[in-house]
Amino acid sequence: MSSPAFLTDLTVTPHNEDAVTLDGVSAGYGEGPVLTDLSLRIHCGKLVGLLGPNGAGKTTVLRIAMGLLVPTAGQVAVLGRRLDSATDRSWVRLRIGYVPQVQAPPALPITVADSVLLGRWGCSFRFLRRPSREDRALVRETLGLVGMGELAARDLAALSGGQRQRAALARALARRPRLLLMDEPTTYLDQEAQRDLVQLIERLHAQLNITTVVVTHGREAGWRFDREIHLTNGGAA
Repeated sequence: MSSPAFLTDLTVTPHNEDAVTLDGVSAGYGEGPVLTDLSLRIHCGKLVGLLGPNGAGKTTVLRIAMGLLVPTAGQVAVLGRRLDSATDRSWVRLRIGYVPQVQAPPALPITVADSVLLGRWGCSFRFLRRPSREDRALVRETLGLVGMGELAARDLAALSGGQRQRAALARALARRPRLLLMDEPTTYLDQEAQRDLVQLIERLHAQLNITTVVVTHGREAGWRFDREIHLTNGGAA
């Protein structure tokens, strides 16, 4: 199945290259290292599970890949570009989609469509530039991809946890990402919602051919990864 027109990126990284490379990376948050001399490679086009116990550094790896945390040692490359400067890190953030854990209902009213539109912030519109007709068409298309098209005008706060995660997935896809990062996306969902979300993510990964990295404690949600990376004591196995 071909990718939808609005989600097609003409600069897709070839599959024989790495989407994420960490070489000898150490990083932490000021109270000792979380990662120590970590090296790993994630190939383009793969669905990869990043597994390990709490405190193993799974979320830290995502923050490094997104350019939100600068390592104290080692080298990082994402989508073929080394993250040596603030400019490099800004460049890569425009090409990454991110799905967090289940979110609390928003404090202010916002429709599902507008919440997805926020995924385009910084890509095609910002303070002095309004969303375009193409932006709004892309929102409609991504909501359709995640099975939420009929809920576009619904208040986000009125959705179930599973529906909010689908909206968060649509928001990440609206960036037209070349790399999709997910931090325990099924946490706090019931078993049926977990299973439905995992099946949706696996289907979209195959359909859109986006390199996808999922942080999870294990395979209890039924994940079928192309590869699993296990983090323990700041290292990988």
